[in-house]
Amino acid sequence: MVFRCKVDKRQYTLPLIIWCIFDVTILIVTPNILWGIFIVLLSIVPIGIALLFIKYFWGKVTYIIEDKELRIITSLKSMSIKINNIKKIKCVKEFLISHKGRDFSASYIKLRITYDRSSYIYVSPDNEEKFVNTLSAINPNIEYRGERGL
Repeated sequence: MVFRCKVDKRQYTLPLIIWCIFDVTILIVTPNILWGIFIVLLSIVPIGIALLFIKYFWGKVTYIIEDKELRIITSLKSMSIKINNIKKIKCVKEFLISHKGRDFSASYIKLRITYDRSSYIYVSPDNEEKFVNTLSAINPNIEYRGERGL
């Protein structure tokens, strides 16, 4: 089974908010309004490139379940987890994850998959219920705690 990554609109709003704060600050600080407008216009290119990169990167994240293995494929790296090694799946609400290299999600509500002894990753499949049911069908020992702690 193939699941796409669910992309939350908040992934785009944070860079836009930072860009707006930057532009307002530039317009207030510059002594000449023309210089301020010129700097604001120059800042459109980097923020546009950043937003296109975010859209490209998160649009390519795919979760594949086949042959008792969960494969996570992104534009930059890929990884594989044996489904029989998965211990817990927990629904969490976190926007930014501080552990680099373990976050393969683009959503505020994501799944924390604990595997092996204490290793974990974050994913956000588009059809969360079907994703968890598919994993549980392969490994019935997976402990699942949903959004409401069920």
